[in-house]
Amino acid sequence: MLASSPSSEPDGRRLGRILESSDGFQVLIRSIPDAVLAVDPEGYVRYASHLSETYLGRQESGVIGASFLELFHEGDRSVFPPVIARSTVSSWDVRSAADPSLWLNVAVLTPSISGDVETALEGSTLFLVRNVPGEGDLLRDRTDLLRRALDSANNIIVVSDPQAEDNPLVFANEYFFKVTGYTRDEVIGRNCRFLQFRGDGTRDDDQAGLRELRRALAAGEKAHVVLRNYRKDGELFYNELFVTPIYDATGQVSNFVGVQNDITDRVKAQNEAATQTSLLRAFYDSAPVLMGVVELQPEGVLHRTANTRAHELFGIPPEAVMGKSPSDLGFTEAEERRWEDAVRACAESGRPHTFDTAHPWDADADDQDVRSLRVTVSRIRRGGTDQPDALFSYIGEDVTDSRRSAAQLRLLATAIESAGEAIVITDAETSPLGPRVIYVNPAHQQLFGYPPDEVVGQTPRMFQGPETDRAVLDRIRRRINEGRSALGEVVNYRKDGTPFVLQWEISPVRDEAGELTNWVGIQRDVTDRRQLEHEVLEAAGREQEWMAREIHDGLGQILTGSGIQLHLLERALRNRDDAQLADDAARISGYIASALDQARTISRGLFPVTVEAGELRHALEHLCTELSGSLGVKVAFQADGTFVLASAERAGHLYRIVQEAVTNATRHGQAQRVDVVLSHDGTEGTLSVRDDGTGIPDHALERGGGLGMRTMAYRARRVGGVLDVHPRPDGGTEVQVRFAILPAPAD
Repeated sequence: MLASSPSSEPDGRRLGRILESSDGFQVLIRSIPDAVLAVDPEGYVRYASHLSETYLGRQESGVIGASFLELFHEGDRSVFPPVIARSTVSSWDVRSAADPSLWLNVAVLTPSISGDVETALEGSTLFLVRNVPGEGDLLRDRTDLLRRALDSANNIIVVSDPQAEDNPLVFANEYFFKVTGYTRDEVIGRNCRFLQFRGDGTRDDDQAGLRELRRALAAGEKAHVVLRNYRKDGELFYNELFVTPIYDATGQVSNFVGVQNDITDRVKAQNEAATQTSLLRAFYDSAPVLMGVVELQPEGVLHRTANTRAHELFGIPPEAVMGKSPSDLGFTEAEERRWEDAVRACAESGRPHTFDTAHPWDADADDQDVRSLRVTVSRIRRGGTDQPDALFSYIGEDVTDSRRSAAQLRLLATAIESAGEAIVITDAETSPLGPRVIYVNPAHQQLFGYPPDEVVGQTPRMFQGPETDRAVLDRIRRRINEGRSALGEVVNYRKDGTPFVLQWEISPVRDEAGELTNWVGIQRDVTDRRQLEHEVLEAAGREQEWMAREIHDGLGQILTGSGIQLHLLERALRNRDDAQLADDAARISGYIASALDQARTISRGLFPVTVEAGELRHALEHLCTELSGSLGVKVAFQADGTFVLASAERAGHLYRIVQEAVTNATRHGQAQRVDVVLSHDGTEGTLSVRDDGTGIPDHALERGGGLGMRTMAYRARRVGGVLDVHPRPDGGTEVQVRFAILPAPAD
C-alpha cells in the first residue's frame, strides 16, 4: 500500500548506497532524461536521482524519506492503485505538489537488474518521472475539469475495477467521503461492501437489493437498487444506487460506475407515511365507536365505508358496505329518514349535525337490550380546498351506559342532598391552607350555619378557632399528604361563633388510573356524645377510685386483721406442741398475705394515675413490670426514641389504654406474652400492644367491642388519635393508637 509508516532509516540509506555504487545502474540513470525514484512497499521514497529537483521541486534530500503520494497534488493521488505491483496500468498523468500547474507522467520502471541492486530492490518499485508533452494540455485540462466536476457533484460517484481482485474502488468523489465519513485512504482499493457493516461490527447483507446488485455485476449489466448502508460512525442511511458498466475496445467490462443518492429522508418519510396510514386504519377499525363515510345522492344516502364496530352493528362484512343504502343495511323507514335528514341538514348548514337514535332500529325504547346512540355527521372536504364533496363522515357513540350512569348520578346526588350528615367535597390540592371546598350538601349548612356560596372556594380552616387542636389537624394533614384516609375530632365553630366537637371522616377519591382527584368528608356533631362519654368515664373513674379505697381500706384491714389473728393462733398452737395445726395456720396466713398483696396491687391500678407529659416512657416501663408480676405473664416494653406529649392528660390516657389492653389480653384472650411498643417518626407517635392470645372474635370487633374497648377508643380520641384493633397474622391481637407528638427537647 502507498501509506503507513516509514521503514527503518538504516535500510533506506543502505538502498541508496547500493544504487549509487552500481555502475550499471548509474549508467542507466545518466542515460535517461527522467528522475528515478525507488519506493518501498510501505509507500516511502528510499532513493531519488539527481533530476528529482527538476520535476518534483525538491532536492534529493527532501525527497528521500517522503511519502510517494505527497509528492503529487492531493486531487490526483486517487489515480494511483493501492498496490502498484498488481496494477494493469503502469503510467499515470498527475500534477506536481510543489507546482500544480506542472503536469508529470509517472511510469513504472522495470529494468533487468541483477546482483546487489536486485537484492536491495526486493519489494521496492522504481518509478520514472518526466514532464508531460505540451500537446496533452487540453486533454489534461479536460480531465482536471471532469475530476473537479465530479468532486463538486451532490451525488455519490464511485468507480470500481472489476479486472482487479475483489472489484475494488479506484475512484470516489468528495461527496462520497462527506456522506459516509470515511477518508480516501480508507476507501480506495477496497470493495464497497464495507458500507454494509453496522456500528457493532455485524454485517447487514440480507438484502434483496444486494442480491440483485451481485447478479448484475456478475452479468456485467446495469442495476438500480436501494440498499441499507452505514456511515463510518455506524449511522444507517438508505442508498439509491445506479450502476453502469463501462466497456473497453474489446467489449470487456473495464469499470463499473456507481452513482448513489442518499435517500434516507425520503425512505423515512415513506415509512412514516405508511406507518401513519397503518395506524389510522388500525385506529379506524379498532375504535369503540361507529365510524363510516356516506355519500349524499339525489335518491338518498349511500354508504361508502364503515369500520369494524359499524359493520358489526349492521351485521354484514366490511366489503359488503360499499354502495349500500340504509334499507340495504337493515334500517327501518323511520331510521332511514332520520339519517337522510341529518345528512341533508349538515349539507345545508355546512356544520356538523348531531342526532340521537337507538338500536335495534325497531326495538321498544324501554327494552333493556336497546343501545342508545348519539351520531354526529360532518362534511368532508378533500384536496386541500374549500370545495366540498358530496361525502360525509359520521361517528356514532354508544351512550347507553353514560345515560344510565347519569340516572345513577342523579339518584346519588339526590341521596347526598337528602343525607342527614354534613358532606363536603374538596379538590385534591394540598397547599398550606388545605384543599378548597367545591361542594357542600344542605346538612352542612344546617351544621355550620354558612350557605354554600360562602363555603365553596374556601378551605376548612374557616371553621377553626382558638380551641381547635392543632396536633390533631397536623396528624390529619399528614395522612392527607400521603393520600390516605383520616379520622379525627376537633373543635370547630359555627357561623355564630358557637364551638362544637366535629368528627371528620375523610376519604380520597381516585380516577380509573388511580390518580387522586378529590377528597370527600363526612362530618357530624359529636359534642353531646363526647360529653356523655366523658361523664361516663368520669363516673367510671370515681367508681374505680371508690372501689380502690374499699379494697385498700376495707378489704385490706380485714385481711390485715385476719393475718394477725392467724399469726397469734399459730404461736398458741406451737406453745401447745400442736405442730400440725400450727403449720396449717401458717399456710393460711401466707394465703392471706398473698391476697393482701394482690388487693393492694388491684387498688393501686384503680386509683387515678398522673403521668407527666414527658414521662410516658418511664411510666409505661414501670407499668409493664407491675403487670408482669400481678398477672403472671411476660409483659415486655420497648421504646424507640424520646418525645413529649402536649399534656399530662394525654399521657394519662395512653397509660390507661395500655393498662386496659394488657388486662384484656391476659384475662379474656389467655395471652402468655404481651409486647408494648412505643415509637415515633418525628411528627406522629404509635403505641402498639401485641399479644399471643386467642384474639378478639370478629363479631365483637364489628360491634365495637365491650365497654373496655369503647373506653379505649374514647381515650384515643382524647389524645387526637384513632384506635385500631385488629387480629395479628400469626395469632393474637394488636391494639394500636396513632397520635400527634411534640419534638423531643434539646439536651
